[in-house]
Amino acid sequence: MMRAVERPSVRQRGVALLIVLWGCTLAAITLGALATNARVESTQARGQSLRMQAFYAAQAGIEQAVFRLNASEDAQRWLADGRPYRLKIGDSDVEVSIRDEDGKINLNTASPEVIGRLLAASGVEASGIPGASAAIVGWGKRGHMDASMLLAKGGFASLEELYRVPGLRADIVDRISPALTLWSGENPNLAHASPLVVSAVTGADAVAAQAYVAKVHELQAGSSNLPPMPGTMPGSASVGASGVVNIVSVVKGDKGPGFTLDVTLILKSEPGDPRAYRVVRWREVSPSGDT
Repeated sequence: MMRAVERPSVRQRGVALLIVLWGCTLAAITLGALATNARVESTQARGQSLRMQAFYAAQAGIEQAVFRLNASEDAQRWLADGRPYRLKIGDSDVEVSIRDEDGKINLNTASPEVIGRLLAASGVEASGIPGASAAIVGWGKRGHMDASMLLAKGGFASLEELYRVPGLRADIVDRISPALTLWSGENPNLAHASPLVVSAVTGADAVAAQAYVAKVHELQAGSSNLPPMPGTMPGSASVGASGVVNIVSVVKGDKGPGFTLDVTLILKSEPGDPRAYRVVRWREVSPSGDT
């Protein structure tokens, strides 16, 4: 006599179905997490790749600037007066500007009067100028120039040190630091200066200082016909170069992350030295403003 095959009960079938559904759910969650991680890693890798492309494009802008500064023909030579030059490097749009450091105010040798006018020209309120000027000059007044090193001994050892000066707000440092240097003589060369420096040295207002710089930027390489000096205080201007330049190479962010290299170089041309320059200051600025 054959035994009847027992069929699973409805309850047993329900439990089995529930286990299968739970298994499918866990598998879906696991696959979803793996897919999310893969997307995140892919995005991070692409972002890193684009950042590296921007970095090398900015660095290529620095190298192009050094090459153009040393060009023998006037038509090929770039001027170190802060005017912008635009390049296409790969897929990146790069804007390069060069400023001779002799067009800036020496942080260690500037007089209190020049520092005070610089603070005023940068928009610091009148009530805060005496204290800020005294703090800066008091920190850097020990400096003296060593021509062989092109760097003042004593006083400030770097521009970033300004942020450590007691009583000097960070927003003030942000405003004045582009006009300051450690690698120049006592009197800025206004042919290479920014409007802020022109105002600080000559006492000219912002409009007159900007107009003077705009006229300088109209000059072609090889020209020595500088425009009349603005303001009521004496200043000096010359087309000659000091050999120490600040180059800012900015990669535009339309097709990827923006990036900026802000580099100060001592140009080298000594016999037997294969280097075209020596770096004395190097800053990398991300799109968020971090260095």
